[in-house]
Amino acid sequence: MSTRLTIDSGLAVDPDQLDAVAVRLAGVAATCADAGLTAALAAADPVLALSAVAAPATAARAVHDLARVVAGAGSAAAVAAEVLALAGQVEVAALRYRAGDEVADAVVALARRAVAEAVVAAAPQIAGVAATVVAADVAHRVQEAAHRVLATAAGQALHGEVDLSVLGRIAEAEARAVPRRVADDVAGVGRFLAGHPEVVEELVALTPDLLAAADLPAPRTVAGVAGALTSLGAVTPLFRETAVRVTPVAQARATPSRPPRGFAEVLDGVAHQSTGYTAAAGSVGGRLAPAGTPPPGGIRLERVTQADGRVGWVVEIPGTQDWTPLPASTTTPMDLTTNLRAVAGQPTATGAAVVAALRQAGVGAGEPVLLAGHSQGGLTAASLAADPAVRAEFHVTHLLTAGSPVDGIAVPEGVRTVSFEHTGDVVPALDGQAAAGSAGRTVVSRDVGDDPRVAADPLLAHGWSGYRRTAALADASDDPALRAFRESGSAFFDAPGARVDVFDYRAERVP
Repeated sequence: MSTRLTIDSGLAVDPDQLDAVAVRLAGVAATCADAGLTAALAAADPVLALSAVAAPATAARAVHDLARVVAGAGSAAAVAAEVLALAGQVEVAALRYRAGDEVADAVVALARRAVAEAVVAAAPQIAGVAATVVAADVAHRVQEAAHRVLATAAGQALHGEVDLSVLGRIAEAEARAVPRRVADDVAGVGRFLAGHPEVVEELVALTPDLLAAADLPAPRTVAGVAGALTSLGAVTPLFRETAVRVTPVAQARATPSRPPRGFAEVLDGVAHQSTGYTAAAGSVGGRLAPAGTPPPGGIRLERVTQADGRVGWVVEIPGTQDWTPLPASTTTPMDLTTNLRAVAGQPTATGAAVVAALRQAGVGAGEPVLLAGHSQGGLTAASLAADPAVRAEFHVTHLLTAGSPVDGIAVPEGVRTVSFEHTGDVVPALDGQAAAGSAGRTVVSRDVGDDPRVAADPLLAHGWSGYRRTAALADASDDPALRAFRESGSAFFDAPGARVDVFDYRAERVP
């Protein structure tokens, strides 16, 4: 039964009608949020990128309009958050009529505290740079969680007494679900992009213009966008760089029986440092002893000594191990902050860790070094190979990357480079540039779309296990460029009388 009350103005207010209005507002917010996702997918449509060639003016207007829907203060997700906030205010009004001001105030305080008011407060800082889409979605999801708590409280008031303990448990559950819901939203776009890596390349290249079109103060290059994000570390804990500590590991794990014989065995060594590695993955050629999953932050150096006394060093750097934007909350430097700083062309904690490991291992000034890595590991390796200071201290002669966005890094021609890239892998496209070979660099591209496992999960195109298979195919190839890499890098590979010594290190962030 409806209860009709009177306020000081003499107007009659029906709480049931307020509840109905709140429900309709929540529906409008959901429609706005769906529109934002639809716009994000439309922005990723390859037809839009292609239309820019035939009709640049029309395409520019379309990008401008889409930018306003996808990002910025007027984005669909931001509007959805505002509408949900209004729905919450209406729910609070209904709650005040049914349960009184004191109960309503207690419920509001509980909801705000449990659904991460701090996240909402930080959203404008994030929205000021390149993370506008995620920031707006976070704001929307936080408001959505708060609305559900208030709606539950209103329902309790309608049927009896408001139970703050029950609401507290609901609020905590809603708060825990916010990151997952945001991740699901991002994954929805991510699944589409994973199937269209060529679109990722175009979108990354267009990101600065997209943000500018949304009337946001934004850099004009991909590196500039990454740099804008890392600059948040000056005023917030987000992407705040830390020092790194590198310590030797007393007992080697998965000790190699001999030096590597080619690309696949080098990448297998990289894979063994990955926190995604399991003993079930085995070892290429049986070179490495069986081993379980390693702890984070592992870097391995293999010192190969040939029968004639020549010494070469193989450095194995794994990929991203933690996706938190808060470096102080993780121990491994192989995190999102290192990714962004490397793309921005800034020094990274992982890069510093590799240099420290080279020094601690006693790598000689004239001894050739092969830097190898998968994903972030390859990005780090390429950044070090391009650094004149690093090359002045160490004789970096060869570089091997797999699934890494390194096309924008100016590695000198004198460093022989082989880059493996899968056509279904979005990560190498994140530099916004097309992969191109040169006199010093060979790009090995492989279409993995026919693999049923990749068809079921496009993200597998980025996995190191697939790149190990690609590297094995490269080992079997007689391509002149690949042959030249192997021959010029003979100091790193197995030969009669060669032996290998292992130097394992653990890199940890120091807050």
